[in-house]
Amino acid sequence: MLRIEVDFNTIQIDTRERVLIDAVINQSILQYLRHGLSVTLYTPQDTEVDAVLEFDQALQRWFGVPDWSTRRDLPSST
Repeated sequence: MLRIEVDFNTIQIDTRERVLIDAVINQSILQYLRHGLSVTLYTPQDTEVDAVLEFDQALQRWFGVPDWSTRRDLPSST
């Protein structure tokens, strides 16, 4: 499963929660993104969660729709 680093502070809430996939951080993976693809979103410091990708045509941005029931705490790196 593709793992994508995100900033969970970019959560947008409209009809559901979705996390912005930052193209600057994730430039190397853009070619692999597909609408409906299952991925893992994570922050290296603490958390990962399974999600499904969606492309917002109006904003021309990728988002991950997290399944919070799959949230996992990552081991501390310190």
